[in-house]
Amino acid sequence: MVILASSICTKTGKALASRQFVEMPRTRIEGLLASFPKLMVPGQQHTTVETDTIRYLYQPIGEEMYAVLITTRQNNIVQDMDTLHLMARAVSDICDVTDQQDVVLRGFDIILAFDEIITQGYRDNVDLAKLRMITEMESQEEKIQEIIENNKQREAKQELKRQAKMFDQQRREAAKRGMGESSMGGMGSSGSILGGGRMGGSYEPLLSREPEPVRSFASASPTRSNTPSISANARGMRLGRKPKGADAMGAMQNEIDLTQSLMDNMSIVDSTAAPAASAASRATPTMPPMDMKGVHVQIEEHIVAVVNRDGGLEQMEVKGDLSLVISDPAYANVQVGVVTNNKHNAQVKTHPKVDKRRFNTDAVIALKDAASSFPLSQPIGVLKWRIVSTNEDDIPLTINCWPSLSATGTVDVNIEYELTHPKLELNGVVISIPLPPGAQPTVSDVDGVYEVDRAHSTLEWQIPTIDASNSNGSLDFSVPGTDAGLFFPVVVSFACEKPYYDIDVSGITGADNEAVDFSQNIALIPDQYAVI
Repeated sequence: MVILASSICTKTGKALASRQFVEMPRTRIEGLLASFPKLMVPGQQHTTVETDTIRYLYQPIGEEMYAVLITTRQNNIVQDMDTLHLMARAVSDICDVTDQQDVVLRGFDIILAFDEIITQGYRDNVDLAKLRMITEMESQEEKIQEIIENNKQREAKQELKRQAKMFDQQRREAAKRGMGESSMGGMGSSGSILGGGRMGGSYEPLLSREPEPVRSFASASPTRSNTPSISANARGMRLGRKPKGADAMGAMQNEIDLTQSLMDNMSIVDSTAAPAASAASRATPTMPPMDMKGVHVQIEEHIVAVVNRDGGLEQMEVKGDLSLVISDPAYANVQVGVVTNNKHNAQVKTHPKVDKRRFNTDAVIALKDAASSFPLSQPIGVLKWRIVSTNEDDIPLTINCWPSLSATGTVDVNIEYELTHPKLELNGVVISIPLPPGAQPTVSDVDGVYEVDRAHSTLEWQIPTIDASNSNGSLDFSVPGTDAGLFFPVVVSFACEKPYYDIDVSGITGADNEAVDFSQNIALIPDQYAVI
């Protein structure tokens, strides 16, 4: 008493999509479907036909196709008819039943739906709503992986912007140095021009940019002349000669052009050029433009926080680094004083060329070799730290999501946030909550604003700023449905210009122990922040 096969065929018996649940060769199922139209009696009211061993149950879908269920004659015909109706409704949801070509193109999806309805020839306990949810094939791990990939792409774009800015600054500095060397070279060569033997008061411009050939002079008589002679090895100033810094400038210009082309290919758009198109783009942390001084300090942290829906901490990790960008050669050997409070038991490492003993005793980042210097115009990481925690209290922003089923056939959802680290200031916070496909939430209470992203079936809860003065808030809404597990994972994104690890630059001094003015930017970037 099993179902032998479920198929979609034309009125002539041609199989468009078929799934067999018992061992059966292809020629056998094609023969059964080919004989099916011949067994139909015109004008009959019922939708079953039988042979000596086989029963066909069929239902028209569209104008030119049938959904056919092939069973044994001993099967329960009432249950089989219910299975056939569910199959027909599933096919109508998956594809356009008026177009045979669309049925063929979506054949794999149709077969997957048949497998969810029937397992090894027996009907599963599924209805159309559950079947739709299963065929959505949504995966929490896939969503989290997409978030990680989006964050990596965002970081790559930020890195390209930073490199383009650095290359542009190098080009300007190289241009200044090249102009200075060129003008000094011209002053030193003036004596050669005056003694070059070009007589007469008229000015003869040189149109060619090629260097003049070396000319030889023969004396008219053996008598020495009082006019100074020019040696064949003497070198005068050559018009059109490249300055010393020209090759370096050209190389840097090529790098800038290459970086700009990469940025264009990745469709990098300035955050001030146009409003963001979605909540995700609004939440992308972008650092404001700043004027980098001769010594620039960069503190960047990446946080991963994954919490289960019961409040237990699954993963918590913070990785950070402190980098220096020195563009002024006068500050190539600076000393950086830092202030830290290692209450998180962070693992801290210094660069191999940094004096580790002095850092541990005096909290000063300085080179081991006082005669050496930091590289110019490129970021150099001098300090790194890593924080791993299993304590829920270490999460900077806690999210509690409470979906509950109601007696009216809806799911009531309450979401709360709380800032547990008051020293942080989170900007552009977006909390993304999944919704059932096609559902329209009814929001009864919200701190902030919200937006429904129908393309991704999510509700985007947006809070402009979360800080000590706005440390908690809530959102209440209801959605028709019966599954409370559809509202996970809850994903959080934000921008923050304060570090999670308690570190700050107390001051920077040069080689002569005089204070050096410096610029600084800080970024705390959520690589993965979710409640699963």
